[in-house]
Amino acid sequence: MNIPEFATVLTAVMRHNMRLHDEGASIKDYLVPMAWGDPGLGKSDIAEAVADDLGWTMVYADLATRDPADLGGMPWITDGRTVRCRPDWLPTEGRGILFLDELPQAGLANLNIAATLIREHRIGEHQLPPTWMVTCAGNYQHNRAGTTTMPSHVRNRLLHLDINADANAWAKWASARGINPMLIAYNRYRAQEFHHKFSATDNAYPTPRSWTASHQVLRLDLPEALKRECAGGMIGPGAGADFAGFCEIYASLPDVNAIIADPDHGVIPNDPMTSHALMGALSYNATPANFAAIVRYLDRLPEQEYAVVCMVDATARNSDLMVTSAYQSWAAAHGELLSGH
Repeated sequence: MNIPEFATVLTAVMRHNMRLHDEGASIKDYLVPMAWGDPGLGKSDIAEAVADDLGWTMVYADLATRDPADLGGMPWITDGRTVRCRPDWLPTEGRGILFLDELPQAGLANLNIAATLIREHRIGEHQLPPTWMVTCAGNYQHNRAGTTTMPSHVRNRLLHLDINADANAWAKWASARGINPMLIAYNRYRAQEFHHKFSATDNAYPTPRSWTASHQVLRLDLPEALKRECAGGMIGPGAGADFAGFCEIYASLPDVNAIIADPDHGVIPNDPMTSHALMGALSYNATPANFAAIVRYLDRLPEQEYAVVCMVDATARNSDLMVTSAYQSWAAAHGELLSGH
């Protein structure tokens, strides 16, 4: 499944578990998702976004770097017997997601601690409130990210979800979150540069996480050329140089406002890079007030697949566009093109 699909599934699981709690069910009936995927997919970022959307809190625990005593609670002597202090990171109230990251990378001691959280909602005698839902994540063994084999009793308790990187799915997700339109348009155009496999030697390389983080780089108070060079520090020099060239095309696009003002005579690009860049600019500037003009321009495009890209990103960014008569008329005429998006 792609990243937005993972967010949808995780939301459904969290709501289902909370419904079980409200019905008085046992915590052993809860589903515990385990997200598998390459480094850089942003699995923890999605979990945090899901928690925010639900109005919950998220607590993050990196199982690969935590000391077992810190994870399981420091031992202490009380009344002549050894007890363990409650770990300060273990929630005591409210509703939330307890995100156990790097589960396959954890040492055996930490895996055993995680196992009791997964199966029994507790660490030793310290209970995790039933209104907190455990979610796990980690990388594949072939990523060479320090993975170990999880015990079968842990694996068998989890809902295993394989996450993959999909440039078009990310673009739609990014449009809804106000990510820089140049990043969105570029990744629709150069989908092969969206995600490179994990490299132990490269300091920076393209991943969904690094493309999303590049949005903040492009907001820096720097000259445009220098900002684009800095973006290469997030996504790697190869993708960075190619993205910088795309940005130059984006900067030289026909005036979007002129196209909206006169959609019947607006310039239609004849090369894919400029077409993708222009669709990104139009989708970013679309409003209910000007959408009829944008749709009128899109109807003139010889390849309607570009129009679909613009429609998908524009409506993801602003759902109010979907109730306009311009959108509804276009969707009725081109529904078969939208079905794959």
